[in-house]
Amino acid sequence: MRTLTPPDFSVNLIDSASFLESVSQRAEQLLVKSRLAQTSAEKKAAQNVAGMMNDRAGKSLTLAMVDEVFRSHQPARQAQRWQSALNRFGIPGYLPWIDRCLMQIGSLASRIAPGIVMPLVTSRLQSESSNVILDATPSELKKHFATRQSEGFRCNLNHLGEAILGEEEAQHRLKLILGYLANPLVDYVSVKITAIFSQVNIVAWEETRSEICKRLRTIFRAALPQGKFVNLDMEEYRDLAITIEAFQTVLDEPEFRQLSAGIVLQAYLPDSFAAQKNLTEWARKRVESGGEDIKVRLVKGANLAMEQVEAELHGWNQAPYPTKADTDANFRRMLEYGCQPEHAEYVRLGVASHNLFDIALALELRERLGTTERVELEMLEGMANHQARVVRDEAHGLLLYSPVVQKADFFSAMSYLVRRLDENTAPENFLRAAFSLEPDSPTWHEQKQRFEDGWNHRTNVSALSRRIEPLHDLQTMSTFENEPDSDWTQIQVREQLNQAIANWSNPVLPPLAELDFVLDQAVVSQPAWESRTIEERRQILMSAAKVMRQDRFRTIACMQREAKKAIWEADAEISEAIDFARYYAMEFEIPASMKAQALGVVVVTPPWNFPYAIPAGGVLAALMAGCSVILKPAPETAVTAYLLASQLWEAGVPRDVLQFFPCEDGETGKALITDSRVAAVVLTGGWETAQMFRNWRPTLRLYAETSGKNAMVITAQADRELAIKDLVKSAFGHSGQKCSAASLAIVDQEIYRDPAFRRQLRDAASSLIVGPATDRRSVVTPLIRPASPALHRALTTLEPGEEWLLEPVQSPHDPCLWSPGIKLGVKPGSWFHLTECFGPVLGIMCSTTLDEAIKWQNATSFGLTAGLHTLDKEEQVYWKDRVQAGNVYINRSTTGAIVRRQPFGGWKRSSIGPGAKAGGPNYSHLFTRLTDRNSFVSPVEIEHSYQKAWNQQFSVSHDPSKLHCERNEFRYRPSRGVILRVGICDETTASQAIERAQLAAQITGVRLIISDSRRESEADFLTSLADHAGEAEFLRIVGAVSEAVFKAAADLDLNWIDAPLTAHGPTELRYWLREQSVSQTRHRYGLIID
Repeated sequence: MRTLTPPDFSVNLIDSASFLESVSQRAEQLLVKSRLAQTSAEKKAAQNVAGMMNDRAGKSLTLAMVDEVFRSHQPARQAQRWQSALNRFGIPGYLPWIDRCLMQIGSLASRIAPGIVMPLVTSRLQSESSNVILDATPSELKKHFATRQSEGFRCNLNHLGEAILGEEEAQHRLKLILGYLANPLVDYVSVKITAIFSQVNIVAWEETRSEICKRLRTIFRAALPQGKFVNLDMEEYRDLAITIEAFQTVLDEPEFRQLSAGIVLQAYLPDSFAAQKNLTEWARKRVESGGEDIKVRLVKGANLAMEQVEAELHGWNQAPYPTKADTDANFRRMLEYGCQPEHAEYVRLGVASHNLFDIALALELRERLGTTERVELEMLEGMANHQARVVRDEAHGLLLYSPVVQKADFFSAMSYLVRRLDENTAPENFLRAAFSLEPDSPTWHEQKQRFEDGWNHRTNVSALSRRIEPLHDLQTMSTFENEPDSDWTQIQVREQLNQAIANWSNPVLPPLAELDFVLDQAVVSQPAWESRTIEERRQILMSAAKVMRQDRFRTIACMQREAKKAIWEADAEISEAIDFARYYAMEFEIPASMKAQALGVVVVTPPWNFPYAIPAGGVLAALMAGCSVILKPAPETAVTAYLLASQLWEAGVPRDVLQFFPCEDGETGKALITDSRVAAVVLTGGWETAQMFRNWRPTLRLYAETSGKNAMVITAQADRELAIKDLVKSAFGHSGQKCSAASLAIVDQEIYRDPAFRRQLRDAASSLIVGPATDRRSVVTPLIRPASPALHRALTTLEPGEEWLLEPVQSPHDPCLWSPGIKLGVKPGSWFHLTECFGPVLGIMCSTTLDEAIKWQNATSFGLTAGLHTLDKEEQVYWKDRVQAGNVYINRSTTGAIVRRQPFGGWKRSSIGPGAKAGGPNYSHLFTRLTDRNSFVSPVEIEHSYQKAWNQQFSVSHDPSKLHCERNEFRYRPSRGVILRVGICDETTASQAIERAQLAAQITGVRLIISDSRRESEADFLTSLADHAGEAEFLRIVGAVSEAVFKAAADLDLNWIDAPLTAHGPTELRYWLREQSVSQTRHRYGLIID
């Protein structure tokens, strides 16, 4: 066992002012020597980077060049994107005149000969980045590594390449790593667990760790006999604890006790200091019992932007420190700790930084503390090579972190280039200043002060995980924020889940009451409930949110067992239900000029696929509006619905105001729906079910979210790997049993014919773990019931021209469990193109143009969700203006709508009723009848109210969530048209309705057809209605009409609205428009792009 001689601590070696001055002087010496060592080519490159720092358009062009221009593999399309990028951003003024000329000439020439020009541009781009990302071609790699060795550098090889979407690619990456370990020139390799295992699932902690350990053993076995060093790398906070556990588990095994290996720790995570201390203590025990030491590679962290994205989307505190100053302080604390002899004896330290002050600090610390041989300096390959040479000489060696990529995968490594670009240009980053830094300049003194502040702050910067504390105290907030999902990285969260699952047992459902008794109770109890103040009802809903939050893990256990939901799917559903409670409570208000009357008794009939959130949404909105509610659950998930009802009763909702009525769907169910005591029904289910309800009772006020045949368009300008990831998530999450699931992908022919696309898509889908919901690894869980005839046909047969890319397989142990299926060659107008199947099967269509793709996407009778993947902003705008769906998504998955952020509801046959979206600003008002307080409002006042509402509310997009990483527009689009039928009513009401309808139509630009019973009989109206139904979406009814009118509306797919035409613009104009939610990813690798 090695023993380090400790220095003489009778003198304070590192806490004096003279120590800091020594570090600063050494940093200045490094800078001076670096500038003297800089070659002319390096100076030119530094000038270009320094110029880019102050040229925002130039930076944007650089990003577009590396991330957008070459998405298509066709030179003509590449040329178009290049020209578009130049038109948007211009030719950077900081470039030398010769480069500006070449860029201008190349842009012009690419229009004529793209097949010649664009390969040259590609070669130039690869050449420009070849010093940052190395060519993995064996001959080139051998040459580079041999050169570096001769120069006195060591290399830490990190293979970049295709995104690891599936197990085939993970195994390929593992094979490459083993090949590198067998290469005599390679002695140091970095690998992330996510590069060798595609199904990392921290909910299934033990199972995931076990699989990671298996693959680490394979790598370590290859490294051990050859004396190669393996470093476990990581980027995501999610991977920190499980990577450390796997690392320690394998190295504790007798086979590997004599293997020295390393692991990275990122100083921007407060958790890393505790991890460093724990690793050190573990390593001490390992070494003292005869094992080898380990190494910690200390970095500041290079995934900050994506960590911020993840935190913002989930409502968590970001895992990294909020400030660069805190990160620097923690880095210096960890550096000091690692350099101390009693720690360095067991854990070697790799100090990875380009900050000359930190490099000087490491050199001073290791010399003064006597740990020079145990502390190694590291830098990035190709970044500030002149400084690397000087540091190598000062430190007597330098390890270069060396990313390599195979030429065919060059553009898959763009994320690394983008992160380096962002890192270089970040305002507080030393590298930003380093390219033009002068000794004794103001910038130098600013950097010196930052260093000293970080050193002095090191002892009091927090080491507590930032993810333990909630981002918001939602119970005390007066404004709405979304409920965060469970953070499975936290062990206490996983333990609460484990306990809830272990303790779960189904409650005994109460006996079914008589229908008449239930209806009578609902009718009798409703007026007293409505008479409570809005504030009283609001407080009960807020209490409901609290109870649901406290009961989260019991509810997950319930849904896992009964609804066959994966844990993370159930968890997100509970967050949505809590959001419904708080959002409807906070948003529901009655306009001062309006009177409101609750509709009365509302029946909520939810589906089995979202057995908690969807019933919660309908029930809570109706309760907030003052209605009494009868909850009739889906028979398959009655226990989950009863748990919800119990939570609302506990929160203070009276049992006679909310009644649980789990009747079957037969005669009792029909009697419930058709009873005249029921004022409205909220249905989430198939369109056929909604039609059945309307046929039973044409005058029923039905608010239904129905079916969806949803497609994702993928153009040639898409990030293909991201598109595959989002498509697989959209198609197979909850086994495709989401109404928002993408069951079609309409793919540009270039991508459709690309073997790599097909391989990656098949790999990603086939790698999803298929199994029971009680197995936490399972992503594709069993169907709630045996496949319907339509789904069975989709899973087992092919139409003419179709072929299986991935054929689904039914489990021999569970007839409801099917693996994912993907069929190619789906034809426009075919059965699969137009039929909702509701299961784990995806069809792929091949389009030649974006117009064709949009035509096919809009060709179905439904319009629930729609997706688009493209990095071309012109394509995004063009598609967004033409797609016919209520919820549309750009460069993200089509599932997982969140309250307020993406209010949910469809168009066409996907929605029945006025069209207010669940989780949106108008939904709870569906359950009230609003009328004007004043019987007479002047035409001038009405026009002013309508015009103001149009200008401020309906003609503009709204994004109340205001996320940085994602734009979420809530907007109104003109409906296809409105037919106004004025039935039997007094003269004033009739004239007033017509005048207001004409005004609303004029302001909104919506087609209006008027039928007045004073001039057209009902029989004639019913005849003409069939002729005009295709021109309209809504039938407005004023006055008395017969049931035949309601029946005709249902038969013609017209949504009838009998609300009075009010003088209040915000109330009236919403009946003329369709609501649409547009959710669009705004970032690339965390970097905001617009």
